[in-house]
Parts: sequence; structure tokens; C-alpha cells
Amino acid sequence: MRSSFSSSVLASLPNARLRRPAVWIAFLAVAALSLTGCDLFGSNDDEGRRVTTDVVIANSGNFSAQDGSLTLYNPTDSTAALRDIEVAFINSLAQHNGRLFVVDNTASDNAGKITSFDTDQLEQIDQISNPRPPRYVAFPGDDKGYITNQRFDENFNAQPSTVSVVDLVDNSVTKQVDVGRSPQGMGVAGGKVFVANAADGTLSVLDADADTVNTTLSLPDCASPKSVFVDDENEVAVVCQGGGEQASEVLFLSPIEETIKDRVELGAPIGSANGSQSAYYSEGAEELYTVSGSEAFGNGTGEIFRIDTNANVLDATLEIPQDDGLIGITAVGYDDVTQDLYATRLPVGAGGFPLFTANGTALVLDRQGNEVTRFETGNAPGHITFLRDQQ
Repeated sequence: MRSSFSSSVLASLPNARLRRPAVWIAFLAVAALSLTGCDLFGSNDDEGRRVTTDVVIANSGNFSAQDGSLTLYNPTDSTAALRDIEVAFINSLAQHNGRLFVVDNTASDNAGKITSFDTDQLEQIDQISNPRPPRYVAFPGDDKGYITNQRFDENFNAQPSTVSVVDLVDNSVTKQVDVGRSPQGMGVAGGKVFVANAADGTLSVLDADADTVNTTLSLPDCASPKSVFVDDENEVAVVCQGGGEQASEVLFLSPIEETIKDRVELGAPIGSANGSQSAYYSEGAEELYTVSGSEAFGNGTGEIFRIDTNANVLDATLEIPQDDGLIGITAVGYDDVTQDLYATRLPVGAGGFPLFTANGTALVLDRQGNEVTRFETGNAPGHITFLRDQQ
């Protein structure tokens, strides 16, 4: 990282009236350190410069065909490639300890799998069988994973469900912890795991060591909490999707006191067009992105909301570029390295509704929401993450 005073030091050198060799040498030393990116006060970046090697888009696929895949986009040369990774219907992606974890539903047994790949070549490493349809995975420890599971009755009404505790060493589910209805995203903070129970409007707070539920927090006026993140200030950010008369908002909670510290109201119901990724937290930018992507079903506007998680304020509302051949927003992700915003969309099908059985499109947007470029994805894109390297 380049020192903040590099340009000012260099600019001053030609005009400096330096008569003493020692002073001249000192100025040259400062200039040299500035040019090499060194910090005189000891905060030199030893890890090098971060580079985004791939933008990874999970294509959920057709549920009946069980044909999930990945699209790998190289932002350096703007090329995209489809990668068949032999999984079923993909729900989400996560990264942990140099691995990419793919969470998918398997229709044949109404259960699921979590498959891990190395992030260099995307070769499969391990696979974990899960007894129920999984939604998301989080990591309370180096060798431990938590998986939220779905459970429905015969009329597809959400029922109280569980979180699977996974041993990442022997790749097995070791325990099931009872939580609320339709558990979704999770955030790990302060030795606890906060699980959003979307159908109950609550958070189950789990002890990450004992794998037990400490308490269940009520979230007043929070309709359908889904995505959960832990920001740079160690606050737990919960995205309330909204619904009916209840507005969408983001809640910021203290993980220690387990109380709401801030609320940021959003301008429209939150959700993706295919029920997948509707929010993304960028650690590098300290920004949370949420989408109102279900306009085809009457409860979305096609907008992207950017929340500053340092100040806990709504920073911008971006309108997705209009295109008669595309509809909805199915996933969102922000690359803080290139400062590009990614949003995936579906082709328009019969009756003006999204087509879930054809390839989608990824838009690359600047920070003002203007389209920079686009590329084709696989069938039903549903989740975005970024693979990075140090150079």
C-alpha cells in the first residue's frame, strides 16, 4: 500500500533548499520508502497487494435436473467460463481456510450436501452429507461448521428446524440443534452464532463451544430476517426483508449485550428473484449491499441499497439498468478491490415472468450503478463470491 504522504514528499524535493548532506540523505530515504509503499511507523503491508483472480457465480440450476454449476469470471481479461462441478441444486457459497464450500439440495432424498473445493484449481476436496435440505453454512471454528436446514409440512409451510453441527476434519454431521422456523443466514461473533429464523422473526443465539441454544431474541418489527453478517465494528447486522405493512430494514446488534443498537430503514422489500442471495457484506469497503429483486412478483423495485456499516446509514440507492430481455435480481456482490458491483439477472419468460431454465446474465456496475460490462452465466445464477490472491 502506498504511503499517504508519497506525493507530497516527492513534490517538495525539487524546491527544497537542502544544504546539509545529512538532511538530503534523510529526504531521499523518505522518498524511497514512500515509493516502495513502506510505512515509516511500522505498518508496512507484508502481505502484498490483493488481486481478485475470479468472480465466482453459483448457478443454482434446474431443481428437477439437479445441475448446479459455477461461472468463473476473470476481471482482468473480462472472460467468463462455465464450470461443471457435479453438484445438485446450489443454494449458497461460502469460503473458509482456503476452501470454497458449495451448499446444495438433493431432490432424491430431500436432503443435501456441502462440497468443498480448493480455491486455486477448484478441485473437489471433501463432501459432507446433510440429513435435511441445507441453506447456508458458517464457521464458528477452524474445524467446525454450522448448517441451517429447512423443514416443511405437506403444504410447504415452514416448520421448526435445526442447525447441523459439522466436524470439518472427518466431514460428518455430529449433532442437530433445534432452532426456529426457516433458519437462514448466520453470523459468528463473541463466541456465539446468531441464526436468523425467517418465519418467526427471531434470532437463535447459539453457544459456539457447547453447540447449544443460549436464548432466542425477539426482533420487534423485523419481518422475515434472512441475511446475517458481522461488521468491522463487531456488530451483528441483520437484514429484515420486510413484508405487508412492515418496512425492510437492517438491524445492528451488540453481540455481548444482545440488544439492538441501530436500525437503518430501506426503501423497498428485500429479496432476490429466485429466493437466493439478497445481501452481500464487503469487509474491505465496510459496506452492506441488499437488493429488491423480485419485481416480477409485485414485491420488488429492482433497486440495490448500499449501507455504510461504519456509520450505520443508508449511503446510496442504485437503480439496476433497464433491459427488456432481463428481469429481477438474483444475487449481488461487491468487489472492493476493483470497486465493481455485480448483480445477476434472469431472462424474461412467458407472461413476463423470470425464466428459471435458461442461462442468466451478470451485470458489472460502477459505484453509481452504471453498467460497465456484462457476461453470460449458467442456469439460474444465485450467489456471488470472490477469490483473491496476494501479489
